[in-house]
Amino acid sequence: MSAKIVWIFGPSAVGKETFIRYVKNNQSPALLARLGWLEKQIVVCQESLDWVVQADDDGNELRRQDLSKIIEAYAQSNREAVIVIKGQDLDLDYDTLNKTKKLLINDEHEIIFLSVDFDTLYQRYKTKKWWRKTMTKEVCRDWAKEQIKALMEHEGLGFKITALDSSSDQYLETTFPPLL
Repeated sequence: MSAKIVWIFGPSAVGKETFIRYVKNNQSPALLARLGWLEKQIVVCQESLDWVVQADDDGNELRRQDLSKIIEAYAQSNREAVIVIKGQDLDLDYDTLNKTKKLLINDEHEIIFLSVDFDTLYQRYKTKKWWRKTMTKEVCRDWAKEQIKALMEHEGLGFKITALDSSSDQYLETTFPPLL
């Protein structure tokens, strides 16, 4: 009996939390079948949604440092479930994915990368409260490229990566790495 640990990544504003809530609440049979989650319990790591770093002083950066232990507890109490975690670049910086994998060595570890076309993404950036005029298309594109580079390194460490187009609730599979 093993859990499946699934990190949801993608650039800011791509719809990670929307995707997580969709798979948890709507349980679309077609999507769950494509993901291999049909007839599996889906457990959301609520802390990964609550502890999103939005400002330097919000305290969530410190909280996220304990995320691997939180995920371990979810997996140990929900064997054979899919544990879904909203990933942030900070989790890549702190090596949280690998720490989690070492704690849960017998579990499956995967990454789902959400993407939309870059023009749509950039328009979404502009609606965020943290957006500033200095955040040009090139600056935002570079953010996305940095995350993709870090995720590709994780692919080399044994993390399966599935890319999904988050422009609709069909979440059709797409290529990884995406063209930006």
